[in-house]
Amino acid sequence: MRVRMKHTLGFMSLVAVYAPTEMRKTEEKEMFYAKLDSVLDQCPPRDTLIVLGDFNATTGTVRDGYELCVGPHGSGTRNTNSSLLLNFARSRRLRIAGSWYQRPELHRWTWYSNAGGVAKEIDHILVSTRWRILQNCRVYRSAEFFGTDHRLVVATLKLHVKSRRIS
Repeated sequence: MRVRMKHTLGFMSLVAVYAPTEMRKTEEKEMFYAKLDSVLDQCPPRDTLIVLGDFNATTGTVRDGYELCVGPHGSGTRNTNSSLLLNFARSRRLRIAGSWYQRPELHRWTWYSNAGGVAKEIDHILVSTRWRILQNCRVYRSAEFFGTDHRLVVATLKLHVKSRRIS
């Protein structure tokens, strides 16, 4: 899903995603990222771009080759989905918000297995590196709702928005 909103500096394009899980076939995952690329190609290049959702991928803790998109506080062990996410973020010059801010472990993981015992940071907010609007990103554990095994991820952005007085 893509939404385009106007703000005082121009426009912002928000794209919400759900990526295939690690168990899905490689072809399905590659098709997902190809489709996501085609959606982003439709966004005007001057737009502030934000891609958010369940990527079913961790960032890992090693930044080699991904210094622009993964911050010093990445988490988890990389897998196939991780490589696809990181390559996508690098090719689109997107910053993975959660990896840039140090947080306690309980404010980091976004998904907890219903079977118990496994917690991972697989939901991400990606923000264009072109704009320096990202101020914070964290996970709210108290925002669990609708019986989901995911937590709410919130990014704080600095946008200069003028208010209009309605007379």
